[in-house]
Amino acid sequence: MPTIVEMKLKRSRPERFILLLEDGTEVLVAPETVVKHSLAPGVEIPEAEWLPLLAEDEIQRAKDQALRYLERRPHSRQELVRKLRQKHYNMPAIEAALTALQKVDLVNDEQFARQYVETEMLLRPVGKRLLKQKLRERGIPDAISDPLLEAVFHQHSEVDIAHRLAQKFLKRHGHREEKKRRAALVRFLQSKGFDWDVIQEVLESLAHPDTDEG
Repeated sequence: MPTIVEMKLKRSRPERFILLLEDGTEVLVAPETVVKHSLAPGVEIPEAEWLPLLAEDEIQRAKDQALRYLERRPHSRQELVRKLRQKHYNMPAIEAALTALQKVDLVNDEQFARQYVETEMLLRPVGKRLLKQKLRERGIPDAISDPLLEAVFHQHSEVDIAHRLAQKFLKRHGHREEKKRRAALVRFLQSKGFDWDVIQEVLESLAHPDTDEG
């Protein structure tokens, strides 16, 4: 039967308690676990309760860590899973922690995808293909990304976005020979996730700019 002989507060973010057991083992637990189970020096924990207590505590600590990540910026569920795995939490604890946060809408892939796309379009505009790839890398399924991107690019023309990026690119590379500059522009727009039909339309627009009459 595990017996607590000493308990120390570990100053960290988030805070943790270090339990020193009678056999010399040190166990790190969340403050919520200490309060819920009235843990203190001298407390004996029945064997049947010890492992469930540790499993419950790992869920709490995984939840605390996920909340820290969410305080910094929005995260998709997959991003949180990856980061929590790097912190060596086990998958059952991670799944339980994120499911609890999902129930109170703190983990929501639809909201994350919408915020992510809005930020990217404002700060780093790219084509639909690259934006979809970025969402996939963050674990957003096509069922969420497809209708979202359809709506976004209905409001913001891909050709207009590519045209603005092309104009900025050409200003920076105006000193280069024409064919080399155009080839570099094509590669640049491809790297930004624009399909060939969009790139071709931009090239034609740049080659034959509209002129005002009169």
